[in-house]
Amino acid sequence: MVDGPRRIHVLGVGAIGGFVAHSLASLSHPPPITLLLPTQARVSDWYEHGQSIKLTTHGMLDTKFGFDVEKLSFPVGRSSLDVDDVPPSLPNPEAASVYHTPRSRPEVSRAPEEEVIHNLIVSVKAFNTVGALMQIAHRLRPESTVLFVQNGMGIIEEVNEQVFPDRAQRPQYMLGVISHGVYPRGPFSLVHSGAGTVALAIIPQSIEEVKPSFVPSALYLLRTFTRSPVLAAVGFTPTDLLQLQIEKLAVNAIINPLTALMDCLNGDLLHQPSMSRVMRLLLAEISLVIKSLPELQGVPNVKMRFDITRLEGQVIGIAAKTAANRSSMLQDIRRGKRTEIDYITGYLVRRGEEVGIQCVMNFMIKHMVKTKERMEREKHGHLLQLEPRNTG
Repeated sequence: MVDGPRRIHVLGVGAIGGFVAHSLASLSHPPPITLLLPTQARVSDWYEHGQSIKLTTHGMLDTKFGFDVEKLSFPVGRSSLDVDDVPPSLPNPEAASVYHTPRSRPEVSRAPEEEVIHNLIVSVKAFNTVGALMQIAHRLRPESTVLFVQNGMGIIEEVNEQVFPDRAQRPQYMLGVISHGVYPRGPFSLVHSGAGTVALAIIPQSIEEVKPSFVPSALYLLRTFTRSPVLAAVGFTPTDLLQLQIEKLAVNAIINPLTALMDCLNGDLLHQPSMSRVMRLLLAEISLVIKSLPELQGVPNVKMRFDITRLEGQVIGIAAKTAANRSSMLQDIRRGKRTEIDYITGYLVRRGEEVGIQCVMNFMIKHMVKTKERMEREKHGHLLQLEPRNTG
């Protein structure tokens, strides 16, 4: 492939990844974009649905062509239990077949093992991140940039531990918080249901850096995102973005698990006195944990920003704005898929334990969701009994 330093790879072409790829392809002088697809079924969908990404906004359809596609070849014999979603955590150096689009379906060519990925956008489910990155870690360099735009928190810590344990070999990281409303209508067909923004920050390699230096690919990605009027991207400092990320996490920790457990629309959580009491009990723990996080100590207005009353107002506001929507966690439950509860509520419970706070209500909610998830996955046949249950 040509245009290596300009080329942007997208790992995870669901609602958010597809929306970002479509928006970047809409730019004047767009960058070359490669979509990394996990299965042959997804590649087949790509060809069967026009080798394009379709985005409907206010009833107007906009179709973008010109993407390249690589199929990541995951080995069989997975220990993972979700046959559709979870890639294995084993690297596969020959893990890509390249397809050039859009005009005609050419012969498949093998992507060279040494081909460097300069700019990578990661939008897979949180629990898939490590396994997916292991497939392409050999193609990432310290001069590369990886932008994470995902739900949940604690993902980068896992990536550092399992994919890039050597700090000197890590790529540059960026984080993104997306507030756009996007949902899938079909394979590579999306609906932009609500305009929002994209908050971006380049993460320093070390918190000790007084004046951190950033690799050119990170600045390139930041400039490219801010060129898009649709994305409405803005750059933030790492501390400011962290607070935005935690705010979103707090809202998700209420709306996602409660709608999944109650099997209801977001708006159904409102105007229910008993549900309001449950939300306040959960938020009391969440607020206390956030205000106790060591990385937020000394940051101005943290106690006011993450006060339980303000967080409750944000939850109510988002639930009202998305009243007719089904949360992503509810959709996963209904489809018998794995949820991201470990990276939302589970993250808050874990951080609470680190600062000496027992989040008993959130701990209970986490395990209620995991129980419902397991029951639904068994119904859908997505859960293989690899070992007998402990019934004691």
